[in-house]
Amino acid sequence: MEDTGTKKQPTTLADLPPELWDYITNHLPSARSIATLGQSCKSLHAFVEKDAWKSFAKNRFPTLCPQDISTPKDVARTLTSLSRAWDRRAFVATHVEPRLDITTFPGRKKAEKWKRPRGQTIGFTPQVDAYEDIQGTWRDRTEVFAFSAGAEVCIRHTTRDGGPDHVRWMTYRPLSAREGRDDITAMHLVRPDATIGDERQHVITGTANGELQLLGISIDDPYDQDVRTTYFATQGMPVRSSSLLQEPFLPTLLAANLGDSRIALYSVDPEQSKTCPSSQFDLKPVLRTDGNPSPNHRAWSTNFLSRTLLAVGAGPSEEPLHIYPITETGLDRDGVRKINLQNDFDALDGSIMLQGFPKKSTSNVYTTVPLPAGIGCSGNGEVFLSGAYDGIARLHDLRSDRQVEQAYIDPTDDSAIYAILPRGQERLLAGTSRHNLLKVFDMRLGAKCYSYVDVENQTTSIIGGDTGAGGDYNIFLRASNPAFMARGSSWNRNRVLESSVYSLASPSMHSPYVFAGIENAIMSLAFTEMLDQRPDPTFFQPYFREQGGKDHARDNPDAKEMLNLAMYDQDANMKLYVQRSLWETHRLKGQGSGDAGQRRRLDERWRGADDAWP
Repeated sequence: MEDTGTKKQPTTLADLPPELWDYITNHLPSARSIATLGQSCKSLHAFVEKDAWKSFAKNRFPTLCPQDISTPKDVARTLTSLSRAWDRRAFVATHVEPRLDITTFPGRKKAEKWKRPRGQTIGFTPQVDAYEDIQGTWRDRTEVFAFSAGAEVCIRHTTRDGGPDHVRWMTYRPLSAREGRDDITAMHLVRPDATIGDERQHVITGTANGELQLLGISIDDPYDQDVRTTYFATQGMPVRSSSLLQEPFLPTLLAANLGDSRIALYSVDPEQSKTCPSSQFDLKPVLRTDGNPSPNHRAWSTNFLSRTLLAVGAGPSEEPLHIYPITETGLDRDGVRKINLQNDFDALDGSIMLQGFPKKSTSNVYTTVPLPAGIGCSGNGEVFLSGAYDGIARLHDLRSDRQVEQAYIDPTDDSAIYAILPRGQERLLAGTSRHNLLKVFDMRLGAKCYSYVDVENQTTSIIGGDTGAGGDYNIFLRASNPAFMARGSSWNRNRVLESSVYSLASPSMHSPYVFAGIENAIMSLAFTEMLDQRPDPTFFQPYFREQGGKDHARDNPDAKEMLNLAMYDQDANMKLYVQRSLWETHRLKGQGSGDAGQRRRLDERWRGADDAWP
């Protein structure tokens, strides 16, 4: 007999198996949704903390999320905050140079102030590099950044643990170095791994005078004043460019372009005092129509695509991009694949037609970079980006019969592309040869795994159906704030109005920091929102703090050094925007100015010509 007094309880969300929980969380649009789910009950809270945050980070940011995730919630916080800052074009720009805690080598001496290179009339053209080492938790990390200044290399160690950053500088300049003659033309930080036996900071430098060295600088030992040096044989030829390849538990490789045509491959071993090339060859010059070799043909760039592929930019040539296989015996000169730049825009996927855009039969390739692989994918270097003299960034796929798969074109400017920095497979940064111009291309073609607008749609309607700023735009890496320009700082006295963007670097794909080397200066772009009261605590503290019921600007040592940059969209309108200062932005808070829809999609610091002041 059925017991009519017993009623079957309805199944709740907490009763579902973990497989369904995982399926549900994969369809939640925002981090706020994940957090709300974790507040429903203890079992779901445990699932969210252990699994849901990790799945969210990997699914929404497949090419930015790190492979190893120690604290998934903090990782998700970093990635969502960074995505919002990029979509709203929110960043804080400062110039970078050694200050405060400075140790100079050789001799391990303390310096009160950094002295800029002297003896050159046009300033120095910096090379930059950076990496970060994550410790036990996501917020506990060390960032290492280096740049060259004439014949000197400057290295910054920044330790982060959720509080104020601890920063210290090291500089190295050979005692016999002379500016111009011994300028550093190539530089790479060597990351610590199992193949590097000691705990020194290692950096590779190549100079215009033909010196190619691995330097080992002691970080913590106060009695170690020496800089251990490994010399790479160059036969006195100037180092034009170089590339470093580091992979876990595998030998570190160095490729260098020596002189106008020599390509050399080295193994990197700090235990050796001198290293000769394991493989090398000279490029064959292009023949002119009269059958004689072209006197202007040379190698411009050398970049590893993978452990088995080396890209060399050579020109001017109709086929300026050469891909050389790397075998067990070294560089395979006979197996080279030569690629032309195919200025036939009708044949490219997703390209745009440009009326009157010049089609040049010859060109130079100044940089190549492998496209970062996604989670679970092997980055074998077959898909990569190139930057050329004609001002176009291109996507190539060696598995395809086509020369070029995608072209990223700025219809407003055709400056040569000197440096490329991909941000996963979402954005592409390109440093150009003129006007201090940094180009930003959106590689997503409208397809976004994550958008901060989905978060705002949960609580408020977006004016005009806005989907974030998006699109392609250009940033002028040149200060526009009059107060900063008027100060007699050493940077201001030596600044150059017109410069190329020679080099770009970032510690990692998920780092909010981008470093750019321009003539006689280094710029740092920190992608964060100045008015965010709760910025990502891994990297930032609020720029404003509440005191006595009112917001006050936090005592920030970098506040006086913040630059107000300008930008414009890569479209027919080319509307110019200029950043407000820290104090103008603070006064703007809670007020209205300009077009509401425009303010919604852009960071509050941006001011257009029709916006009210401040």
